[in-house]
Amino acid sequence: MKILYLTTALIMLASLPVHSGLYRWVDADGKVYYSDVVPPDVAQSGHTKLRQNGMVAETIESAEARKRKIKLDQIKLARDAVEKEEQRRKDLQEMRDTQLLAMFASTEELIKIYESKLEMTDGSVAILKTRHKKLSEKLSDIEARYERMVNPNTKNMLGIKIDTILDDLHVYQQAITENLIEKTKIKKRYRSDLERFEQLSAKKKKVK
Repeated sequence: MKILYLTTALIMLASLPVHSGLYRWVDADGKVYYSDVVPPDVAQSGHTKLRQNGMVAETIESAEARKRKIKLDQIKLARDAVEKEEQRRKDLQEMRDTQLLAMFASTEELIKIYESKLEMTDGSVAILKTRHKKLSEKLSDIEARYERMVNPNTKNMLGIKIDTILDDLHVYQQAITENLIEKTKIKKRYRSDLERFEQLSAKKKKVK
């Protein structure tokens, strides 16, 4: 392998075949080397490929530099993802603010509408609970008759009624649960919208 110093680099370039390559690298002490072959240890530490005229054709980064670049790219991607998510949330908030101001003319109107929604939900739950209670009482009565019944045909009919009532009770209980979940969601939106609406109203007053 030919290793030449800077003073003989141009001579070597001139003597190389047209398609040959010349490589340049710097060691840990800052000494510059030129060669037509890249040593294995240099291949991992970074070097430069030169053209026939001595100009740089390609810079090959060291393995460590490539690792740093990959890490920096990953950091940038993560930062871009965070910024993108923040912008998405900002856009959603602006859209929600616009809708909020369009839906309610005042704090009083917002409170009135949400209280009405909660009232309706409570009313639905009360009706469902009443029906559930009456059906449960009916079930107890039929189950008692079923236990006393001797006639197999009548007992079979009572058994069918019991199964039907149990299915209906399940439906009522499910409806009660869904309404209670919806009530929780309404209360959460109520608090959030009221707080945000008051903030937006205060900002509008300051602007005026």
